Amino acid sequence: MGWLFGGNRKRARPAYSQLVSEPDPTSPPSTPRAAAPKGPTPREALQALRDGNEAFLRGESNLGHVTADDLDELQGGQAPIATIVGCADSRTPPTILFNQGFGRLFSIRVAGNTVDRRGLASIVYAVKHLHCPLVVVMGHTGCGAVAAAEAIVDGRAEMDPSLEAMIEPIIPAVLQARRSRPANPALAAVEENSRTVATKLATADTALAEALANGSLMIVGAVKDMSSGRVRFLEIIGDGGPVAANQRVAEHA
Repeated sequence: MGWLFGGNRKRARPAYSQLVSEPDPTSPPSTPRAAAPKGPTPREALQALRDGNEAFLRGESNLGHVTADDLDELQGGQAPIATIVGCADSRTPPTILFNQGFGRLFSIRVAGNTVDRRGLASIVYAVKHLHCPLVVVMGHTGCGAVAAAEAIVDGRAEMDPSLEAMIEPIIPAVLQARRSRPANPALAAVEENSRTVATKLATADTALAEALANGSLMIVGAVKDMSSGRVRFLEIIGDGGPVAANQRVAEHA
């Protein structure tokens, strides 16, 4: 919890972690302070995830170079480039799918990639105190939690009381997806579930709404294809409003 526990990093590698370097406290007061490196913009962060997923699909993983030594520079805190609200499914690890190492992704994972009060608090913490510029709500094809909600809607199963907290929040998204009579109801439900959670997050807390309004945050839904590992991003919330699903994010110098 970087904002609770201060301290300086041992090494500076801003290209890897985008962390902000603290000035040397032993320096004379008259010594000019160099400008601290800025973290990525929301669009730069989204492009980093796109590029990371493309590298993963090509088999060009950077994670083989990640070692315990990389933790040294993170002892003073963290500055993740994205918060991933993902499904707990063991086949959808964000760090691997997006080809990112330590300190890059702030992950909140629960079956069905929904958000309860504790999940929302974690997201607010990442945005408000870690200055995370991007929140991605990532579902995936073949999601068991969404399939369970579909079974309830279709009358093929009864609600299991022990799973109610997981399934119930997904049912409205399933119903909404069915209204358009999609050719692939299961995929439509997964997409709608991600969209619904992303849309609700935009107004779920004042800190998130303010960050969206001032341009320091974007929220986007996404769906990971279980068979290929490709992550497809949906509409973007923030940065002037929704944009086309597959619009490429411009790279910034």
